[in-house]
Amino acid sequence: MTLDLFEANLGEAVVLSFLRLSGQWPTRRPIADVVAIGRAVHRIGQLAGSRVAYATLAELPKVLMGIATTDELRTVLTALGQLAEEGPESLGLVLGRLERLLGHATPAGFSVWVSGGLRAAGGNATSRRAFFGLNDALSMRLLDGHGGAGDDFTRLEKRIGATMLALWNKKPRLRKLAAAAMPTIPRRASLAGGLLGLPGTCPGFEGKRAERLYLAAAAHAGAHLVHSNQRFPIGRLKPLQIALISLIEDARIEALALRDMPGLRQLWLPFHTATPSPQATAAGLMVRLARALVDPDYEDHDAWIEKGRTLFAAACDRRTDPLTSREIGGLLGNDIGQMRLQFNAKSYVVEPTYRDDNLALWDFGDQSDGQAQEIELPVDSVRIERRHDDEGDRPDDKAPPEESGRARARAIAVLDGLPVASYPEWDYAARIERPDWTTVLEADAAISPRAGDLLLDEVTTRRASTVTRDASIGRRQRYKGQYDGDTLDLDASIAFAIERRAGHFAEPRVYLRDAPGPRDLALLLLLDLSQSTADRDRSGRTILDVERKAAAIIATAAEAAADAIAVHGFNSDGRDNVRYLRIKSFEEDIDAVVHARLAGLQSSHSTRLGAALRHAGSYLSKRRAFRKVLLVLTDGEPSDIDVPDPRYLAEDARRAAHQLIRNGIDIFGFGLGQGPFSQLDRIFGQRRALRVPRIDVLPQRLVQLYTELKK
Repeated sequence: MTLDLFEANLGEAVVLSFLRLSGQWPTRRPIADVVAIGRAVHRIGQLAGSRVAYATLAELPKVLMGIATTDELRTVLTALGQLAEEGPESLGLVLGRLERLLGHATPAGFSVWVSGGLRAAGGNATSRRAFFGLNDALSMRLLDGHGGAGDDFTRLEKRIGATMLALWNKKPRLRKLAAAAMPTIPRRASLAGGLLGLPGTCPGFEGKRAERLYLAAAAHAGAHLVHSNQRFPIGRLKPLQIALISLIEDARIEALALRDMPGLRQLWLPFHTATPSPQATAAGLMVRLARALVDPDYEDHDAWIEKGRTLFAAACDRRTDPLTSREIGGLLGNDIGQMRLQFNAKSYVVEPTYRDDNLALWDFGDQSDGQAQEIELPVDSVRIERRHDDEGDRPDDKAPPEESGRARARAIAVLDGLPVASYPEWDYAARIERPDWTTVLEADAAISPRAGDLLLDEVTTRRASTVTRDASIGRRQRYKGQYDGDTLDLDASIAFAIERRAGHFAEPRVYLRDAPGPRDLALLLLLDLSQSTADRDRSGRTILDVERKAAAIIATAAEAAADAIAVHGFNSDGRDNVRYLRIKSFEEDIDAVVHARLAGLQSSHSTRLGAALRHAGSYLSKRRAFRKVLLVLTDGEPSDIDVPDPRYLAEDARRAAHQLIRNGIDIFGFGLGQGPFSQLDRIFGQRRALRVPRIDVLPQRLVQLYTELKK
């Protein structure tokens, strides 16, 4: 291996560094590991240069102790090699932070983070440097979520809301806390403005432990919402006093909660793990006091903790008054001051883990930013992700000259639509679903005066309308006790026989008959508006022209059959800009306005089909109907500017389609034009993938569709 490094002309420093590593190699590790490092360095040197190869050898020994197995080491080396191949300019940024990164994520999580960053950058070197330099919020979100392998907040969000409602009859809006750049302190829940913010994941808590932690945090936050009915003025309080008053307030509201629901102690107590210690520090005493005030069986003979317990018990009759927390916290804070114990506000973190940051308890008044910063509570590092629908409109002032370009970009974004939702995306190569990976921007379709081009011929409209009206789409109903039918009604037959044997006259209503019930169908037609729909066929028509005509035919036919139908369209320009256009809502009629919107559609950008399917599915899931159908009209395969792998978006669309089917939504894909549609069958399934090479055969395909719906 040493000879290979020498012949690669990577320089004397690289060869000597590898020899030094080999000579100091621990005997407990297999020699195959050092060979694997040598091969990885050889490849990295060829791809990224000798300087990066030397940095790799310098940083790897620092992380070897945390990489337990050969497989984990190979995972890290493979990730570094992938980055050297696809983003060599960013490898140095990662190597400089390698020890911190692997301390924050597992080797598998690190590998997924690297592959996710390369996918997110989409071949843009500037975006890669921002991601791997940890200057991108997405980078920290993926790293914090172990590369998207698990997002506990998303997984538990519904259960957290149900817990709050069941325990406290409160249903606050839940938000996921944004990831901070390599947080130096653990993050906590945050209550602010009626929002409950929770981190996406909590390092060290996985599976059932994570579930218990989030439920404990929800129960504690609910107790605040019910019992913390007064905010404390910050005044001239010192950070230590603020922390102690907050601690006593946490204990007070938990005591009130336990009075009504004693079972909550089993939820909270496992997180109180503090034990007595001869070394007295301010933070250590506080975490021990937190346990002493909630755990009656905890024994701690420290005088300060005994005093805290005594004061808290003496105020039992006044426990509903929040001012008791300020009184007790102030007294205990003065005692710590007398003990000359140091308190570092920057490194202090609320304990135990399930408790929130307590910012909602305090009224900062009209203090200036400078005065507020003096408090320096560590929760400043926690920020709630601002949803676009929560943001206020910015005043329409003229931007200063240096920001004119930025203002112009914002105006363009508004034309594309407003961000309304984010959705996951399936990475088939890494076999993970990356949460909140795509952003959907929604807008109403523009109106064009050329609506007359969409006038339909009577024959085509009549044929399609006849098919839709005659199809039996509703829930079939069973009528018992009929004079005639297909099968016998056993109950009615037995009753009739008994009546006859008893000598009574009875009508022979002994049959069952099935009949279709009222029509109950919700159909959403989704149009592909990507640039490829501007291609023309042999007759000179574009694919978009075919889509417009098809949409008009299907919508008119569905309306004639009294079926609810909506028409939407989509295209994309990267994962952060999936543009979604509303052409016709379920409540609108097929009128001149809808025809004008269809006529105004234009072809542009790309086809991120999976995100569009998920967003369309969200519309259908809100409809009350027996059959919910998503019909996609497309001209080709999914693609986007930031995805070089042609299979990636097809596999994501396939997963999105399967998820909709599992949720009770029928989905069909119509391939329009003469394309091969090689991925159409894989995305939708052979039975649900239909081809329409010419507009004149669309009625036949519509017959086929409604035949499928009858099954």
